[in-house]
Amino acid sequence: MKNPLSWFDVTKTSILLLLYVLVTYLGVVFRNVIIETDTAMLLLLLNIVSGVLLRKRIAYVITAISIVAFHFFVLPEHNSFRFQNYQHIITFSVMAISGVFAVRLTQSQQQKIEENQVLRAELNSNYDLASILAALNESHAIAKSSIAHLECDLQMHAQIWLFSPQLHCLATHEQLNEVTYQPLVERFMRRQQQHIEYLSPSLSLHPLDGQSGMFGVLVIEALSEQMFNPLLNTLISLSLARSESNVALTLAKEANQLEQMRNTLLAAVSHDLKTPLGAIIGSATTLSDTSLHLPEQTQQELLQSIAEEGYSLNRSLTKLLDISRYSIKTLIPKCDWVEPEEVIGSAIKRVEQVIKSHPINLCGDTILVSLDFTLIEQIIANLVENAAKYSPVGSVIDIKTDYQQGAFIVEIADRGCGVAAEDRLRIFERFYRSEQVKIKGTGLGLAICQLIVAAHNGDISVLPRAGGGSVFIVKIPCEKYELTDIYED
Repeated sequence: MKNPLSWFDVTKTSILLLLYVLVTYLGVVFRNVIIETDTAMLLLLLNIVSGVLLRKRIAYVITAISIVAFHFFVLPEHNSFRFQNYQHIITFSVMAISGVFAVRLTQSQQQKIEENQVLRAELNSNYDLASILAALNESHAIAKSSIAHLECDLQMHAQIWLFSPQLHCLATHEQLNEVTYQPLVERFMRRQQQHIEYLSPSLSLHPLDGQSGMFGVLVIEALSEQMFNPLLNTLISLSLARSESNVALTLAKEANQLEQMRNTLLAAVSHDLKTPLGAIIGSATTLSDTSLHLPEQTQQELLQSIAEEGYSLNRSLTKLLDISRYSIKTLIPKCDWVEPEEVIGSAIKRVEQVIKSHPINLCGDTILVSLDFTLIEQIIANLVENAAKYSPVGSVIDIKTDYQQGAFIVEIADRGCGVAAEDRLRIFERFYRSEQVKIKGTGLGLAICQLIVAAHNGDISVLPRAGGGSVFIVKIPCEKYELTDIYED
């Protein structure tokens, strides 16, 4: 159904009619000055303008009226339809043919321009959708964006169904019911049709094809006569296939990383756990040998060695268990109001055997912040233990706490050997050990800190300390409880 005339169309038509009347009037009044061909040229120019500005039917009607008016008023034998001589017949014929041809040509060009504008708009719309889908990796987000685009640009409601791992509706327009269309999709899936199925003038099913064949169905319910471009179906199919491929690739990478971690874990267990076990077995065997008469001091040294190696073995096993447990994506901090000094005190007690020869200097205001006590305690314990292992005996370990710009900050500084520039980015990797310093350990302490900090959406880094040593900085965004409110109450 064609659109009715607008006020703008009526205005254009009225103005052009006035111009036709004016040109005809001038041709009649100044017929002794202006020859008939000049008036015909002016009318021909108006015919061209009418063909450009007016609708096709109106342009033809006005052109026909202008030709009749030219014959009746302008040609000799005025106010009649008779011809004075054959030259006037030629003038009228040329006027009529050129007028109709001008309108037809201009209308054809105008139609081509409108078609190009429609194609350009459609191309821009498809490009916008392609840009949006290219930025998305998750299948559900791709489906939702595609459905929103079809509704906004084409006035179409849509559903997207996938066959794997079982038939399910990935996304649907809010006005479409999944139950209504599920039998149709199931029948389409069983038939394995590779072409579009039109169930009604407004309802159609479009196959979603990938490299391995059809993997889903796009259900389209059109609200207008606008046609669905098959290019959109191809674009949606490729985007969904890419998403599913990315998921499969991610799973394969995770499986490969898990296998690599298992192999590395076995290597770490065989090397780093075998050493303390050997020391424990050797010391215990010596003590249990009745043929040996060891001095009491030697016996105490052997017992002390067993205790230290046992403690070291226990810490290594704990870290191995922690790295396995914290590798799971479901690590969610359980935050509560805690006092940083209390957390630090508990962490120091956990590693007191390792840091007994290192004084601790704690600096910071008394505050309450919302953190996971257990996880933050483990971060501090690992960092303090790390500082003690890489620092000379008797050196002070400085711990400073602060709260700035919505984040809890803890800095742990030592006077050890420091971290080489090339190692600063890699020391937080699992099982990474610097080649410059030979200190026994599993290489998991900092990796555990990195995982816990990431679970808090925080940041951990290491910087060189002025005068020698390193400073590990942990920043965790969290809420702060204003203690002034308590005192004011």
